[in-house]
Amino acid sequence: MSQHLRNRLGSIRQLRVFLSVYELGSVTLASQALNLTQPTVSIQLRQLTELIGMPLYHVVGKKLIFTQAADTLAKYANELLDTIDRLEIELADLSEIKAGTLKVAVVTSAKYFIPHLLGSFCRTYPRVDILLKVDNRGNILARYHQGLDDIYLFSHLEPQMEPYSIQFLPNRLYPVAPKDHPLAHQSHIEPEDLLKYPWLSREPGSGTRHAIDAHFKKLNLQFKPNLVIESNEAIKHCVIAGMGLTILSEYALEDQPGGDLVKLSIAGFPILTSWHIVQAPLKHQTPLSEAFIQHATEGTALGSIISTPN
Repeated sequence: MSQHLRNRLGSIRQLRVFLSVYELGSVTLASQALNLTQPTVSIQLRQLTELIGMPLYHVVGKKLIFTQAADTLAKYANELLDTIDRLEIELADLSEIKAGTLKVAVVTSAKYFIPHLLGSFCRTYPRVDILLKVDNRGNILARYHQGLDDIYLFSHLEPQMEPYSIQFLPNRLYPVAPKDHPLAHQSHIEPEDLLKYPWLSREPGSGTRHAIDAHFKKLNLQFKPNLVIESNEAIKHCVIAGMGLTILSEYALEDQPGGDLVKLSIAGFPILTSWHIVQAPLKHQTPLSEAFIQHATEGTALGSIISTPN
């Protein structure tokens, strides 16, 4: 490959198209995300492959298997595009106008309030574009370790995250039952009583599950869910169907279907946790990411998403 690759690269667009295919693992999904036709995406990939001088992927069945060259290209393409984004942001900041693209990645439980937070931020900075990634904790952790985003939202921090984190939002976890459950109308319930019934829970590794396991350990009780589900929405519907009890964030409960779930009055509950904003340690922090953190921690922004517990 020529050492003058910078002089041969057709456009930044080729790299953006490649990264979309690389992250989504599909030409079809990338074309949909970029609002381009599949032939256009395929042409961009072919031109980039010819430019690099070695294959970027192989097709096995209907699946794309990326080569080591693609892994290396993705790493440096992300760095290059991040540099361009920082240039745009810092030039805009010189004129005291926050603009550019902010990459935000959040775990799925944050989906109940992140639209309100991003909405108020975009109203304050209308020239800002947001790239939002919502996924399970494992995938968001992987993005954090690769430094793919500017800002992350976690309820449970890994030890190495603490120097880069800011606590900004309370996150109370409530035990809940269907409205016709025997415990639903009792005013005083001991934690031991909960273990007489089946339980549904998020998967091990999720922030909610970590908080639940730690809380029951403090109570000297063993928490063993009968059914593990990776979706809060599916858990809520299973509880309504009478399949068991669960513990969910207050934000997930605000969006409950039909008011069919009841918070249980149990000694030692709710479980008190917090949401944290985490900055990517591998990325240079821009004025735009700092503006987001300031906005998120202000009282006006918090007021639109903080709920008053019943």
